[in-house]
Amino acid sequence: MRLAGVCLGTDDLAAARPAYELLLGVSPTPRDDGTLRFTLGRGSVDLVPDPTFRALRFVAEHPSPGATVRGVQIVTSAEGDEPPPADTAVAIDHVVVHTVDPDGAIVWWRDRMNLRLAFDREFPARHLRLVFFRSGGLTLEYASPLPAPPDRSGDDRIHGVSYRVTDLATRRQRLVAAGVDVSEPRPGMRPGTTVATVRSATAGVPTLLLQVDG
Repeated sequence: MRLAGVCLGTDDLAAARPAYELLLGVSPTPRDDGTLRFTLGRGSVDLVPDPTFRALRFVAEHPSPGATVRGVQIVTSAEGDEPPPADTAVAIDHVVVHTVDPDGAIVWWRDRMNLRLAFDREFPARHLRLVFFRSGGLTLEYASPLPAPPDRSGDDRIHGVSYRVTDLATRRQRLVAAGVDVSEPRPGMRPGTTVATVRSATAGVPTLLLQVDG
């Protein structure tokens, strides 16, 4: 089983389609279930006509019905993505999940689902612990408060998506010219990166553009 992308819900698919075409720079493929799939250089984004729906999408040899894992919805399918357009300059870098129990996430994703635990570090100055799992070339990032709260019974939830881009300045300029609210570029938390936050036209999904410098 490998992580293939995300499914993001919207209450207005007709409006979300051109917004995501602008954001991602590719056109979607309409699917039989009424969703739209944007195939990127790595990973894909499915827009789903359900405002409450956010899910991780996996590809598995033997797919199972949709499930909920620790509060996170999971969709599995047998098919992979179509090849992306040759000029695609956007890829999913990481998907952020908020949790109050990162150790429980490790038990599930590493020990039960065999995803590679690539990173586990505390950042006391930011009151944050980050745990990264790698699958299918994508990063599943679990972020949790530090110190951990005494009650760890809350559900995990998909928070947002970070997209890796080339030429962040030009991409930001194009989005701003189209009326999208995008922050000024700033150094990323990861050394050697520059990031900008997209604050509108994302169907309410927290969205980050990330450029690897150099």
